[in-house]
Amino acid sequence: MSIVYTREEGLLVSFEKLFAKWKAMHNFNAFIRDGIVDPEHYETPHILFVLRDMNCQSERDLCGDLRRNGSGWKTWNNIGRWSKALLDGGEEYPQDMSTAKRVTQLQRIAVMNLKKEGGVSRTAGNELLEAVQKQHDMIYEEICLCNPNIIICCGLTAYGIMGNATLLKDYVLPFSTEWASFPSLTFDRDWWYYFTKINGKQVPVIGFCHPQATNLEGARGHENLFVPLYRDMLYIKELFLKSTSGGEQNNNGI
Repeated sequence: MSIVYTREEGLLVSFEKLFAKWKAMHNFNAFIRDGIVDPEHYETPHILFVLRDMNCQSERDLCGDLRRNGSGWKTWNNIGRWSKALLDGGEEYPQDMSTAKRVTQLQRIAVMNLKKEGGVSRTAGNELLEAVQKQHDMIYEEICLCNPNIIICCGLTAYGIMGNATLLKDYVLPFSTEWASFPSLTFDRDWWYYFTKINGKQVPVIGFCHPQATNLEGARGHENLFVPLYRDMLYIKELFLKSTSGGEQNNNGI
């Protein structure tokens, strides 16, 4: 007798099979399990945040941690805020990101690390590039399982490390359009993006800063840095996501 899974159960089984294959094909000391945080609460439009790696020295169930306690405040407070901006909108900056509020936001999204081997607090650029080059097929398979409507790449090119959006474009995604850009509402800079195709649909890939960024264009702190970043994420919603309920998407760019 074949086993009949619910949609949510089927997603979890698919991720387990992928991670088992991933670990069988490559050697890991501290594998990071990520993906759709909570399939029962994964909202449309599907938001996928792409990070580099994690500071951990043993196998980590990131999605389990995010469901239980939001995993800690440094990275995930801002990911929670950005998730709210993209899914709900609202001009008021959500400065209070308690554990309960953080969990509520994070269970609605998907997150993945390009480098599945846990590391230290600062990513080594050569290790990240090597992981992406050797494991690009597994990374792409996980992206397809997450089935995103928009991909936010958290990590810009800096200090000799390629930005996450560039790594995806150059080594992972089989199709992508040319780079384009739109101006930040606050900072004297542009945010760069392109489109790719995931599961037959056109998906914007946005290069954005890391959620632990402490200095951007000389700006620091909540008022000068985090509030403007939240405002820019609201602008991304306006430019690329017409609806947060029905999943209607602006695939014409800007």
